[in-house]
Amino acid sequence: MNRNVEFTAFVRRFFAVFIGAWFTSLVAVAWSFVLVWGTWFRAGTKDEMRTTLVALLVVFMLGHGAVVRGRAWGAWVVAAMCVACVVLVIGTYGERAHLFLFCASIAFALGALLLMNGRRYREMREVLAEHRQRRQAARRKL
Repeated sequence: MNRNVEFTAFVRRFFAVFIGAWFTSLVAVAWSFVLVWGTWFRAGTKDEMRTTLVALLVVFMLGHGAVVRGRAWGAWVVAAMCVACVVLVIGTYGERAHLFLFCASIAFALGALLLMNGRRYREMREVLAEHRQRRQAARRKL
């Protein structure tokens, strides 16, 4: 019963900020990919596009999965992807890119960085790291 109450309190406190950061970073990566691919790699084949998209999504999910598992480097992976989105999208400005995708990609990437830099997201990462340490200590006892 105590564990269930603890989990419920954790979800109430941190779920919104985690899902907010997850969705904003996902939209930023997806729209940046569409914008960059459509601007610079129009001659690329669909197989190249699929391979690149799958690789990006694997790295993206690896980063968020590491955050959930209590690893500090996961947040840095996601933050680096958001910064890369901003840099790559700004690079498409001179090519007369689609204005909505351009502005929205930058806004979502910066929004994800803002959410990840917030007090509650940092607190969530600390709590998840503590849970990870507890799991490791429990495994060592066995």
